[in-house]
Amino acid sequence: MRAAMDIVAEDGFGAATTAAIADRTGLAEGTLYRHFKSKDALLIAAYRQLKADVFERVSAETGDSASVKDRARAMWLGMWNTYCHDLPAFTFGQRFGESALSRQEGGAAHERIMDHICSIIEDGQASGEIRNLQRDVLVAFFFPPLVSMLKQINQGKAWSDTEIDAAIDAAWQAWAV
Repeated sequence: MRAAMDIVAEDGFGAATTAAIADRTGLAEGTLYRHFKSKDALLIAAYRQLKADVFERVSAETGDSASVKDRARAMWLGMWNTYCHDLPAFTFGQRFGESALSRQEGGAAHERIMDHICSIIEDGQASGEIRNLQRDVLVAFFFPPLVSMLKQINQGKAWSDTEIDAAIDAAWQAWAV
């Protein structure tokens, strides 16, 4: 699965042939079919595993005991740190989300992360710390700066801690009452 992710991140879905994936892993092409019924099944499994790994790392960092603001910050930073340490995984996830395969996957892998963010939003709305807007609107202020900044890292931009903090603060201010 990792070989498939890396190939997609480097050269796109067209380059992720079973022959290229097998070559990258050092396995025979037929061996892939022992584990996955198709290349699409392999790519979907890789996406699901990526999202499960991200969710586990991020949810471990956010917990439920901190303040709503601290949990939102930890969620943002957790995703930031996870993807900064594995930019090919970020690029794969972005390309997967924009592909026809994402409709086959059905979004189940992404739902756990969204549920976690929504629980922070709901807790913040219940405590009066977060605006009483639809969750979709609030989520729209969480992901775009994160994604944009990660894309810019892929293009060689380096972000200072001050700039990262400012982005997190801006996302929080979009949520805060």
